[in-house]
Amino acid sequence: MSGGQPYWYNLTTQSVVRADERPSEDSMGPFGSAAEAEDSPAVLLEHARAWLESEDSELFREMAEGDDGADLV
Repeated sequence: MSGGQPYWYNLTTQSVVRADERPSEDSMGPFGSAAEAEDSPAVLLEHARAWLESEDSELFREMAEGDDGADLV
């Protein structure tokens, strides 16, 4: 990140905010630019999908299925 004010992405308002607007607890960041903050929901979704498809998530997928094999997610 450069020396400027960082940016945050507010999940509730779905908007980019500057650090001087005190990020709330429903914000992701910090990001080095407004463009990075704006793209963050798509990047987060991409990382989440990759994790779900990886072996690292296998234990959690098994736990979500429950004892009767029904999918809880």
